[in-house]
Amino acid sequence: MGGLDLRVPFTAPLPLERRGDEPDARPTTPLGVCLVTGGAGYLGRRLAEELVRRGHAVRVLDVRGPAPAIAGAELMLGDISALEDVRKACAGVDTIFHTAAILDWSRWPTPAQRERSVAVNVRGVENLVRAAREAGVSRLVHTSSNNVTLDGPVLDGDEALPYAARSRDLYTETKIQGERIALEANDEGLLTCAIRPGGIYGPGEMTMFPALIRNLAAGRYVVTFGPRDARSDNTYVMNLVDGEIEAARHLVPGSPLAGQAYFVTDGLPINYWEFFRPFVESVGVRQPRLNISGGLIHAVMTAWEFAHAKLGAPAPPLRSLEVRKITVSHYNRIDKARRDFGWTPKFAPEEARDLCMGYVKQLMSEIEKVDRPHWAWWVAILPGMTLTGALAISDTAYDWLTANVTAWIPRAAIAATFVWACWLHVKKGLRAVQLAERAGLHETALGWGWQTFLLGFASLGLLEQRIARREVAASQGKTPRA
Repeated sequence: MGGLDLRVPFTAPLPLERRGDEPDARPTTPLGVCLVTGGAGYLGRRLAEELVRRGHAVRVLDVRGPAPAIAGAELMLGDISALEDVRKACAGVDTIFHTAAILDWSRWPTPAQRERSVAVNVRGVENLVRAAREAGVSRLVHTSSNNVTLDGPVLDGDEALPYAARSRDLYTETKIQGERIALEANDEGLLTCAIRPGGIYGPGEMTMFPALIRNLAAGRYVVTFGPRDARSDNTYVMNLVDGEIEAARHLVPGSPLAGQAYFVTDGLPINYWEFFRPFVESVGVRQPRLNISGGLIHAVMTAWEFAHAKLGAPAPPLRSLEVRKITVSHYNRIDKARRDFGWTPKFAPEEARDLCMGYVKQLMSEIEKVDRPHWAWWVAILPGMTLTGALAISDTAYDWLTANVTAWIPRAAIAATFVWACWLHVKKGLRAVQLAERAGLHETALGWGWQTFLLGFASLGLLEQRIARREVAASQGKTPRA
């Protein structure tokens, strides 16, 4: 692949204006010097940039520097799990926005994975609270997740829901602990609140859209699964940025925000497949019509995830948590945020979707793809294989052939031809996977394998041409194009 560096934001963050709001009679406070933890991450970067745009003094703490640097913000390299680093970052700060986190959705984590997530998502919050109190910081806005109440279906939930009693992944488990620490730290010296977004998306994000495009390019986006009426919350990144800033502005002594958690979402729950549909269709792929059982997919992915964790099998394409979030309704009201600090989403879902379209198309234009043979090969080979199989297996089909077309082809010859063709297609499919892997086409190796299994030499020939082009480009010192 060439051209697209996903470490660099696709676009500059869009300025947020308080469009059409009524005057807010609730007490607010200047934010003073702001510290953004995780400022090199997707949310943290956009939050820091928006704070700078609004004229605030901003310090960024991260283990790596944002690339490119955030103009107007002070960078401090440090680890949230190291107390001394956090103490230095908190010196002279008035408001903290905590966005740093480890996103590890493992159901069966290794001891090293657990230690890493606990160090950042739990002890990191403890360090931040301790250092904030020592430095006289006034307020802390903690970024949590709507996962913390995902125990089963959540239909039109609110912040009164208890924490999930059976967190089935490391991320949810540690985010619950981190949120508890942040909220329990609230007192007169340090005011705290927690923001719970849904699935965060937007131009430049590194999880949802890249995974979607990889599946599209590899030919894996062929079925949907789970109930079509399952709905979930999503949060456009700039809606979340605005929500965090407004929560901080209203986090003053006597405020109802102190020690409270708030769902901050786009306010319109949607089925995940319907959320993806406009992006899928925008890159010329038809939304799958076949839908299969979500329970079946969850069982398969759970077993696969276990085999990966315990037996060293390859990683599954989806973790069990991701399947649950697609197939189990979990959406919440945002009434509490509207009531306590006057927040409503500034970007409607349709507007946010349109702002993401260019990024999705760019991802698709740059990603490695499986070349598609001319449609005539699909028309010729698939029906041909199907017909040969029917004649080999079905008495009715063979009787029709002998009665209406020809009786000169022995059935044994048809059966032998069908078995030979199936063996050849399987052999070519496996060969395609091997060739693709050796050539470095790791993302699409399985896609090439499945297509070659279906179409045989028509697909394998395209793969060989792709590999030849890459070899020529490499010999000329060029970066091979997708």
